[in-house]
Amino acid sequence: MASLSLPRIFVSCLVSSFVFILTRRYWRLKGINGPLLAAFTDLWRARIQYFGPFVPTLLKLHEKYGAIVRIGPNTVSFSDPAYIGVVGSARGGFAKADSYGAMRGFVNGKSVGSIIDMQDEEKHRAIKRAVGNAFITKSMLDYQGDVDVVLDALLRNIRTHRLGSPFDLNDLMQLFQLDFLLKIAFGENSGHLDSDRDVSGMAKVLYKRIMHWYAWQPLPNLERFIFQNPLWSRFFVQPSKWARAGAMRVEARREQIKQGLVASEGPRDLLQKYLDASEKHPDIVRPEIISWLVNSTISAGADTTSGTLTTALYLLLKHPRVHAKLLRELCEARDAGRLSFPIRYAMVEHLPYLDAVIKEAMRLNAPLAVPLERVVPLQGCFLGDVYLPGRTVVACAPYVIHQNKECFGEDVAEFRPERYLEKKGADLLAMEKANLAFGLGSRICIGRHIADLEMKIVLPSLLMMFDFKLVNPDFDVPFDLGIFEMELNPITVTVSERVFHGK
Repeated sequence: MASLSLPRIFVSCLVSSFVFILTRRYWRLKGINGPLLAAFTDLWRARIQYFGPFVPTLLKLHEKYGAIVRIGPNTVSFSDPAYIGVVGSARGGFAKADSYGAMRGFVNGKSVGSIIDMQDEEKHRAIKRAVGNAFITKSMLDYQGDVDVVLDALLRNIRTHRLGSPFDLNDLMQLFQLDFLLKIAFGENSGHLDSDRDVSGMAKVLYKRIMHWYAWQPLPNLERFIFQNPLWSRFFVQPSKWARAGAMRVEARREQIKQGLVASEGPRDLLQKYLDASEKHPDIVRPEIISWLVNSTISAGADTTSGTLTTALYLLLKHPRVHAKLLRELCEARDAGRLSFPIRYAMVEHLPYLDAVIKEAMRLNAPLAVPLERVVPLQGCFLGDVYLPGRTVVACAPYVIHQNKECFGEDVAEFRPERYLEKKGADLLAMEKANLAFGLGSRICIGRHIADLEMKIVLPSLLMMFDFKLVNPDFDVPFDLGIFEMELNPITVTVSERVFHGK
């Protein structure tokens, strides 16, 4: 009899343990509403995020439950921009969550990160200070020549390959962005635009990497066990092409420096600026940190700006009134002698409607649709009147924040750049703080000024030189996946040359 009861005892213990774990998971955030299944397992979110539609589901949950919604046993989502200041504060102690680890690459059997997934906030701040001169506003002149070179290649591509034939606007912008990125990062003339194809293979590789993060974000421990386990990753996980490409370029540049082939003065690409920073701050910008910086440059810069340029052009073509108003601002600046070709950043930096159009495009279609996640410090915190215990993961999806009616107005679903010109004072400041297009709080994108330079030169140049038209003007591109939605829904256009742009 005793032996017969052992299986029953084992099963009872197993069931009791399972019930205890589920109860403990539920109890941790029991006062916060959300889908019942999400209180017990992250598989609820994983299913919605993988199969979709995640962003519309999240919006509906916030409409139903309010500003704070439980989307996992230990994860909450917030929709109120007022909480950004708490979660994004540089000194608030909110580190990046483990989910960013799904962005790491794999080279030579080792997991390779970037400053994007770095969780040590003090270390991250030190690195930003050490390399910050490469990205400050006054350094923009260093990149103006690179913009000119790649923009000329873009104009040649359009005139050689695009006039009179339908094409995918996003494909063209990706080729431009890859050429520009490799130019400013490594001084390379990569020839994507001249070849009219992805000669490096980077576009698809980086898209797959972002989608890997999107799919595995809710299950970081499982992702790490499967894809970053050194016991079998060396044999079963393919090396990350983007990380390997960065490592090869760092090694090649170091060899060039040894051979005296790198000038000590003159223009510096981003890689050289990282290496210069390493000489000044060897204890901070160590060799592995240079690789992390290079990985961040490749991964963060390859798709985001091209996606925003595509979004802006698409929305302008869908809204003729806005398109005409922006063209009018550009032409008035040209006629007044304040704007000429080639366009300089100083000519367009402060054009109000151009600035508003770009901000509105990034509001409606932020580069990332995935929630930005932070970990509550050990002492816990309050978001409004809701207490969150330490180690709770707090998430905010840019699209959800950007649809907040109290902040952006009742017409949040509309493409209306005027909202940035009508608001003043505290209301305008609140909108600016709620803009998560470049990231959250203290971890905002270090390269945002370069992106601004690029967009404010390229967009006016294209609009004044060419007349784009949508092949299917009635088709509405959903923005459920952010800019990566355009990989699934090509924006097909035709283009003809304008005759009035002048010189």
